[in-house]
Amino acid sequence: MCAVRRTYRTVDETRALMAVARGDEPPDLLVTGGRVLNVYSGELLPGTVAVAAGRTAYVGERPIEAGASTTVVDARGKVIAPGYVDPHGHPQAMYTPDELARAVLPRGTTAIVADTLMLLNLTVPDATLPALAALAAMPLRYFWILRLHGQAHSPHDPTTLNEERLEALLALDDVRTLGEITRWTQVYAGEAGLLERIARGVAAGRRVEGHAPGVSADRVQVLAAAGFSSDHEAITAEQALARLRAGLYVMLRHGSLRPDLPALAPVITGSRAFSGRIMLTPDGPNAAFVQEKGYMDHLLDVSLRLGVDPVAAYQMVTINPATYFGLDEEMGGLAPGRRADLVVLEGLDRPMPQAVIAAGQLVAQDGRLVADLPAMPWDRWLRPFTPGDWRPDPSFFSLDGLPQQAPAMHFENTVITRRRDVAIGKDLPEGVLRLALLDPAGRWRCRALLSGFAERIGGLATTYTSGAGMYVLGRDPSDMAAAASRAMDLGGGVVLAEGGAVVFELPLPLGGLMSPRPMGEVAADLVALTALLRARGYAHHDLAYSLLFFGFDSLPYVRLTYRGLWDVTGNRVLLPREDL
Repeated sequence: MCAVRRTYRTVDETRALMAVARGDEPPDLLVTGGRVLNVYSGELLPGTVAVAAGRTAYVGERPIEAGASTTVVDARGKVIAPGYVDPHGHPQAMYTPDELARAVLPRGTTAIVADTLMLLNLTVPDATLPALAALAAMPLRYFWILRLHGQAHSPHDPTTLNEERLEALLALDDVRTLGEITRWTQVYAGEAGLLERIARGVAAGRRVEGHAPGVSADRVQVLAAAGFSSDHEAITAEQALARLRAGLYVMLRHGSLRPDLPALAPVITGSRAFSGRIMLTPDGPNAAFVQEKGYMDHLLDVSLRLGVDPVAAYQMVTINPATYFGLDEEMGGLAPGRRADLVVLEGLDRPMPQAVIAAGQLVAQDGRLVADLPAMPWDRWLRPFTPGDWRPDPSFFSLDGLPQQAPAMHFENTVITRRRDVAIGKDLPEGVLRLALLDPAGRWRCRALLSGFAERIGGLATTYTSGAGMYVLGRDPSDMAAAASRAMDLGGGVVLAEGGAVVFELPLPLGGLMSPRPMGEVAADLVALTALLRARGYAHHDLAYSLLFFGFDSLPYVRLTYRGLWDVTGNRVLLPREDL
């Protein structure tokens, strides 16, 4: 078993910090001449920051002498603030976790508490711990959210999310929380297996991340009683306030799927902004959002423009998440003994850093990464998407056997889908597409109809999904077969086909979900694919999430999953899976 990187310092490191603090030894790194944002006291004070052994040794006004090997960062006229912490990350949004680190470190994010779902689904059993350890050893510090259940019904859940595996991961110090618990309705109903897993995590001292979109104040009380400690799904200030009143911590979301801060800002005005129980998160934004807008720096910028108190805003992305996860003695602020994660800013009103230091190392300057991050052997760690040579032919996507009045998934917005019954005649009505979820080995399929997504797609195949298999949609079975076959040949990806030919492809050869390419290239491909689908009638605002959530079995109201077409609220199958 590979141990994940330890969190706390050794006695030798402590002695080195004390020697620098006393002035007996020179620091490894020195930031001079600036004003330090003290997120503990809420003050902005003149100060010098001295670093040794990757940690802050001294913060104050006393002059510190540099040694011959000391790296000196001149912060005259600047603000020195703690590095930013994302309390709820999904670092596999077509990009890899290490590629996310390369993109967001220059923007000041130095720690992410990240979802493990994709890694649990994709890594071979012996690679899970080495992957977590390698990611935790980067300058951007990863901690982990341990998933207790899948996000879409899958035949692999008994293997990927079994008790033995979860218990081994729960023992890791870097696993700080359970969740996110998307199947909140099962918790609310008292489902024994899930309640037992939550109870074991709470007994082990872990937090429990909720996922309760639109849940009433009364029901939030029940979820809090079940052990939920936070929620990030409030979309109104009143919903956020109800969660605070129930004793939950609240993560205010603003990302590519839901840019909610303008609606949520009223909950962080006045004294409540300093409660310590409010955090900010972009909740796994797509690559284009990160490239165009940023990450935690963007959320800070939006908050400041909305009139949130600057000190409170910075606390929401530094000390608040660190304290929530029990890491405030390790990170989240600039004080002796803490990991030396800090940013140099032109001012509090300019959250995009001029310099970034992570674990005592200068990693970025003027928006550019200057540190080398190790390459990760994802091709060795992950299961391949396509296990064999089988490829579907056009007949695989026929509508034969479906009822004449067939239920369809109808997209109301980017991710919410309602049931809509469609008459199957000689031709499908305008705007209605065939939809199939298929096993890449051809052992099973689930079929349905799709409306409200786009109008004129010949064939679109995507392995970018939160569940099992590959989704294929379109109006022409030949184009659907061509797109599916090409996606399999690529080892995963999103492929658009028309007239029997491939029009566009976005390869995702790492487990069918991630690309090894730089984030900028993935973002450019996502923008191009979105433009192509907009020209074919896609009218929603986040294509990546529309694709990812086809099978998300906790979102309303109809999903195509391994069980078949699933009625979420009715808890029943509308069209069953076909085993072939």
